[in-house]
Amino acid sequence: MSRTHALKWELFTPAMILLEPFRRRSLREAVAEIDRAYPLAGRRVLDVGAGTGTLLAELVRYDCDVVAIEPSYSMARIARARFPRVAVFEEPADAMHSIADASVDLVLVAATLHGFSPEYRQHVYAELERVGRDVLAIVDYHKNHHPLVALAEWIEGGDYFSFVEVVDAELEQAFGAIEKRRLRSFESLYLARIARRG
Repeated sequence: MSRTHALKWELFTPAMILLEPFRRRSLREAVAEIDRAYPLAGRRVLDVGAGTGTLLAELVRYDCDVVAIEPSYSMARIARARFPRVAVFEEPADAMHSIADASVDLVLVAATLHGFSPEYRQHVYAELERVGRDVLAIVDYHKNHHPLVALAEWIEGGDYFSFVEVVDAELEQAFGAIEKRRLRSFESLYLARIARRG
């Protein structure tokens, strides 16, 4: 991740805090769906791109061992303060040095991939597959044509506009069969089994 990209997220921290109440309902629905498909109790779960802890607030309600990574110093510091029992490592999604190979049962990435370039996402997918042991869960945008979402993502300056066109095919190419469940928000939940190679 470039220094410019990291600085952008440092500056975006106050917005993430303000947006949390709007994100919680969708993430609560997504985590409940995951728990129905793959019960979380007793599992080790990794939150990739934890931000200020919006998803962590839902995960800690389940009887699972949660660990997180977040490249932004400001956001990681806030997440650590909010959830002192969760190990939050300040690392990018394509180089999770603190997470050992096949050491987490469930890898969860929420509202993160659409902000990355297609090239960077390929590196992230390889890293997700490396650290995961069983299931990958992704919560991110599907094609929705909502003007406020489009405006917010244009301001953010990520890859949202092309991401929503290719996400299904891209995830299938990276991970094989994907189960997709639309959420009540502008997002979908994508579930895949992680295939151990070698």
